[in-house]
Amino acid sequence: MRHVLLTGSEGNVGVVVAPYLSNAGWNVHAVSHADGDLSDPGVAKSIVERAPKPLSAVVHLVGGSKAGEPLENIDMTVYERMNRTTTFNVMQAAIPVMKSSGGGSFVTIGAKSVVHPTGNRAVYTMAKSAVVALTRAVAEEGRGHGIRANAILPSIIKTPENLEWASEE
Repeated sequence: MRHVLLTGSEGNVGVVVAPYLSNAGWNVHAVSHADGDLSDPGVAKSIVERAPKPLSAVVHLVGGSKAGEPLENIDMTVYERMNRTTTFNVMQAAIPVMKSSGGGSFVTIGAKSVVHPTGNRAVYTMAKSAVVALTRAVAEEGRGHGIRANAILPSIIKTPENLEWASEE
């Protein structure tokens, strides 16, 4: 049985990805905010430890942003915690687990703005760039241990929240 840890399972993307993975034959261990704050390394480690083994994959969907604001109006810590910090903590906790079982896969969510920045998204773009860079570095570090890592760089994902935001623009 292939086991996947799915973070952000309660979000708009997570509620679609969880049944997709399940229908594809994965045993999905879905976690949400109710399970703890992944920006806390101890919580991330505990969640990874509770996931079924062997842990074949981690799909990390925590992160995102609200409607764009000018750089001078943004609290960077929110974006960094939601995107970069949670990704780092989950990967750091999962790598030893994957190494001990012969490998695994990470899938993270970057953003199209990493390669094509748009206005009023500077801090979001910076945070997602860190996610993409970390994912690439983990792919290199994990190569000799059977660990793969890929970042998806979507544009705006068609979710109810994003459709509402776009209609306000």
